Amino acid sequence: MNREQLRLENEISIKDFVEKIFKIWHYLLKKWVIILLAGFLGLLLGCLTAWLLPVKYQSRITFIVEENKTSLGGLAAIAGQFGFDIGGASNAGVFSGKNVLLFLTSENLCRETLLTNYDSSGKVLLADKYAEVNLLKRKWQDSKKIKREINFSKYKNENMPRLEDSLLQLIIRQIIKKDLLVEKPDNDASFIEVTISTRDELLSKYFSERLVKIATDRYVESKTRVKTLNVAKLQRRADSLGALLNNKTYSAASTQQMLVDLNPALRTAPVAAEITTRDKTMIATIFAEVVKNLEIAKVALSQETPVVQIIDQSYLPLKKEKYSFLICGLSGALIGAVIISLILLTRHWWKNNMNF
Repeated sequence: MNREQLRLENEISIKDFVEKIFKIWHYLLKKWVIILLAGFLGLLLGCLTAWLLPVKYQSRITFIVEENKTSLGGLAAIAGQFGFDIGGASNAGVFSGKNVLLFLTSENLCRETLLTNYDSSGKVLLADKYAEVNLLKRKWQDSKKIKREINFSKYKNENMPRLEDSLLQLIIRQIIKKDLLVEKPDNDASFIEVTISTRDELLSKYFSERLVKIATDRYVESKTRVKTLNVAKLQRRADSLGALLNNKTYSAASTQQMLVDLNPALRTAPVAAEITTRDKTMIATIFAEVVKNLEIAKVALSQETPVVQIIDQSYLPLKKEKYSFLICGLSGALIGAVIISLILLTRHWWKNNMNF
């Protein structure tokens, strides 16, 4: 008996729910004019929004950093033939894994990029242009706290005043959060893709190219700093020894010439020539050893230096990012119709359930 009663109650509750849905539907159909007007208004607002939103220009660079394989890399390749993966130990670095995402979106790299020139005059920096096209300069000038024009090109990075520095940090955070995208299209590949979207075409192109160049230059420098210093040290030593060897060569030749005119009876006369020749031989031996070490160091440096290759990049004119009138219009119409329907239903419920 209880089961039969429960079944009947469920059927009644479902029937009531369906009836309520039909009542809501018939009520909204009676208000179709209002809903249609709201949808049309939403359509106009959506199209107006698409028209007012600024156009953005997208610049994309895809590059790869190739490094010479070490002995461990060769071992990893051999082990890979037998199904073992030990490549993780040799691939760790700035441009591996998620490190590249953190490195290329770091505030220091963006700061250094923004402080480069926008044009050849040097009076406008990328930071100035970004603030201009995003209407930040006008906002700062109208602000009660600032009330003046901000020009980053007047200052260098080291001695930038506190106000300009804080505003520059604001720009950097906005770029990293909204405009800059760094990703690896394929986790199994080594390709790195940098995409920047701004309201100025040249700004997007310059920022993407210089960001990649600064990042790769800094990476190459960090990888080769020790060996570069070693090559420079050996080069200076080789240059000084070469100059000293030349002087000793001239001195030995002059001493040999003096022996021709001296009295053969003087036994101490050849001593100076012998000392000069001995010094020359010793310097020549050291010089040859230093040059050999220098060439070995140069070879090691060339093997250690990573090679950066640009696989693909955007060219002018850049791709435009513009909201579609169709999508914005249909979205606005749908939102307008839904909002007015909810308002009508709330008003209808209020009238039927509230007694005054």
